[in-house]
Amino acid sequence: MVPTGKRAASRGSRAGLDARRGPAALLLLAALAPAPAVAQQTPQPVFTELFAYDPAAPSQLLKKWLISSQLDSELQPLRVGVVEDPIGKTVGRVTVQEGDGLVGANEAILEAGRYVCDREGSRAAAMEAEPGGVVPSERAEIQVRSDRATGAGEVVKFGQPVWYRFSFKIAGDWPQDVPAAGRQPCRTVIHQIKQDSFKGGKSCNASPFFKIEARPLGERVRLFAQVAAGAPCAQPPMVMRAQICRRDLPRESWTTVQVRLNAAHDASGRADIWLNGAFCGDYQGPMADRDNGARRNGAPFINAQPRFGIYRDWRLEIQTIYFDKIMFWNADPAGHPDWGVSPAPG
Repeated sequence: MVPTGKRAASRGSRAGLDARRGPAALLLLAALAPAPAVAQQTPQPVFTELFAYDPAAPSQLLKKWLISSQLDSELQPLRVGVVEDPIGKTVGRVTVQEGDGLVGANEAILEAGRYVCDREGSRAAAMEAEPGGVVPSERAEIQVRSDRATGAGEVVKFGQPVWYRFSFKIAGDWPQDVPAAGRQPCRTVIHQIKQDSFKGGKSCNASPFFKIEARPLGERVRLFAQVAAGAPCAQPPMVMRAQICRRDLPRESWTTVQVRLNAAHDASGRADIWLNGAFCGDYQGPMADRDNGARRNGAPFINAQPRFGIYRDWRLEIQTIYFDKIMFWNADPAGHPDWGVSPAPG
């Protein structure tokens, strides 16, 4: 039997030992505990254009972007600028008038005034079928600036996924075309990305490997995206084109386009597109020209970085389009307030 005093001393000794062990045990547990996960930050855009410029000073916008080289330099500040919009901020404006950046119209066509497009739709197919047939085009576009020699500033590259978004609004000055029998709505490209093709030092007039059109159709516009792949330098050209995301949209209303793009010459190529956050269509497969596409130091590259504006078949009527919030990411922007899309199938 342990005397009462010794039992009290024993309890005191154990209490002191536990007190000494307490901090050490806590330190040991803290060391063994898994480290808290580091919160992942939402990727930020690598390129942003909010058109937050003084409308009276278009030079700021013109310095940031490349403007269509075919467009007379004196016309550039008149066709490309910034305006106040009812949404409460400044937005980009691009306008095309007859003859702007006109390419492919010889003297005979000019004298005859043989426009490719009018209110009854496009005559492009008939003109191309003529001997030596050409389809004159005109444009006013802004293009992401990059250094073709080094690649600095490029936002779209082969084999590297990119996510981007932009908003656009079709102005009320667009013609209300109603195509006649045998005619199609008039080609009107509002966004494109292109790898030019060359053979024997000459251009093969390659199509953009990814583009979005908004063709005038009655009181609305017909929007679709198109992917192209193949050999434009072959005789005859062998090019595959696939259309995705066909929608008829209203004028004078803002639409947001979101794109996930992996540009590639093989089956790993992919394009997903959303409109106002709702999934609209996808494509999987090769893009552009694997054999004769533009190269830098032996490697293929996208020499015509993203363009926004109007590229159209020659016509008389004026057309204006507005742009806002052009953003590019090189990592999945899920969670970013300016992305926000529904999941794509698969």
